[in-house]
Amino acid sequence: MKSISIDLETRSSVDIGKSGVYRYAEAEDFAILLFGYSVDGGTVQVIDLVGGEQIPQEILDALTDECIIK
Repeated sequence: MKSISIDLETRSSVDIGKSGVYRYAEAEDFAILLFGYSVDGGTVQVIDLVGGEQIPQEILDALTDECIIK
């Protein structure tokens, strides 16, 4: 794996346009609903976190690996 592209679908009771990203993400009800990713330009995978799916450990590890381009 050389690169990973990610996209998140989130929700929060805080208006991101009025309050900014930090307050939006710090809200008690903030949640990541969907986690989409593509490894090395491959097929896009979407993980439904609300539906109980889990992000694969390999992908979680890639997010903190300094050698992988995000």
